[in-house]
Amino acid sequence: MSNNTQSPTTAPASTPGFTPKRFKGIDYVQRPQSYWEDSSVLHATLRNVKGENRRRLIRDFHSLNQLDQVEPGLSKDTLTTPERQSLGRIHPSFLGGEYLPDYQAAETEIARIVLDSTLRDVISLRARRTKTGLLRYSIVDEYEGVFYFPKLPSRDSLTLGQIVDWIDQVGLSDGPNLGIGLGLIYTVGNFTEGEDINKLENFTTVESELYPQLAQHYERLSSEWATATFLESKEGEDRDEIIRCLIKIEWADNETDADTFLKHHGL
Repeated sequence: MSNNTQSPTTAPASTPGFTPKRFKGIDYVQRPQSYWEDSSVLHATLRNVKGENRRRLIRDFHSLNQLDQVEPGLSKDTLTTPERQSLGRIHPSFLGGEYLPDYQAAETEIARIVLDSTLRDVISLRARRTKTGLLRYSIVDEYEGVFYFPKLPSRDSLTLGQIVDWIDQVGLSDGPNLGIGLGLIYTVGNFTEGEDINKLENFTTVESELYPQLAQHYERLSSEWATATFLESKEGEDRDEIIRCLIKIEWADNETDADTFLKHHGL
């Protein structure tokens, strides 16, 4: 496996033991016609903007129907060093994504993974169109990390299911390799280091303007992991104590909600 070489196949080659994850109500056959056609004015404005906080500010302008008032400097692909330093003085999270590698010719971001870390670290999933019309895929972060993943189709854009399977089969050259892919690996890594489950459920966000339901898939995946991990940690404990814990960590508003939660999970 390689982080930048794929051959023309019809579906991602699976790693041993890999089982695709699917949730009801999500259209996994959805496929953008092209990675280079903007799906909306917002997408055109956000395209290849590296900084995560700048992207969020642009979305705020859009929600207020004020996208035309976005200053050109806010929507630049890449900031200068002085501009990044200025943002960093506001808060370290404003540096998130700003140090991603520059885009190659005919390359664009198709999805990104955002971590709720101090620096709001970003991992960028990219597609590049070659002179022959083939697509080449890569994953980059702000720390020159190396990511390994199976071969991907190289003639047409990926379906939602294919990009999910891509993300879920990524391995890291440096760091924990837990066999769970980029959608959960940083979340689980923090949990193994002692972070509370309830603080980690939303630690990893996967987003894309081209794949609107990608975020929903990973929200459900994270919630499923958090719930299963919590219940496993409470095996053998008194049910009333578990109810009190659910209320304490704000997974339930009251005893009735907590009781419903446990019954839903067969407890």
